[in-house]
Amino acid sequence: MIKLTNLEKIYRTKEIETVALEHVNLEVRKGEFLSIMGPSGCGKSTLLNIMGLLDTPTTGTVEIDGINTVNMNDREQAAFRNKQLGFVFQSFHLINSLNVLDNVELPLLYRKVAASGRRKTAKEVLEKVGLSHRMKHFPTQLSGGQCQRVAIARAIIGNPNIILADEPTGNLDSKMGAEVMDILHTLNEQDGRTIVMVTHNEDQAKRTDRTIRFFDGRQVQ
Repeated sequence: MIKLTNLEKIYRTKEIETVALEHVNLEVRKGEFLSIMGPSGCGKSTLLNIMGLLDTPTTGTVEIDGINTVNMNDREQAAFRNKQLGFVFQSFHLINSLNVLDNVELPLLYRKVAASGRRKTAKEVLEKVGLSHRMKHFPTQLSGGQCQRVAIARAIIGNPNIILADEPTGNLDSKMGAEVMDILHTLNEQDGRTIVMVTHNEDQAKRTDRTIRFFDGRQVQ
């Protein structure tokens, strides 16, 4: 489903050249739950951003469902990203002035889905993550774990095939983190969604199908 070939990412300024990723070759199978591990600054998040079309490689190809996304223009990448990919970040990126239901509806608003359809779908995904009783609450009224559930609901409201999660439990205690991981595993095992997750948590990685490790921008395992 995802294939990275000879991927490199180099950040350049006038005086400094920083190699973030070097000669990465990676395939993620459809329906797989893949963990990416490594020390801070090793290129994990850069890799995830390139997979998610939020950044572009310096060289190499990114194929998703057989399509080389590197050849797309910005508008084509945005349309592909909105249809195929869902994102869950360590920081929840919720809008505090919107209640839970409105936060979850937002991606469908951008797609110009009718209000009745947006509301119905948002309620369904909030039920899926166990937050139907919190629809009218605002992010500041929720726990960290609940905010991350809202973020997951927002990520899946467009029914993407792939979820990219960057340290999704990094700001949560162990109990809330375990609850969030249970939701991700349900999305993987019951819905068949492909999940790629960056994590520092060895126990979480052991529960996934496969783990790859990075060090200084290189895939070492």
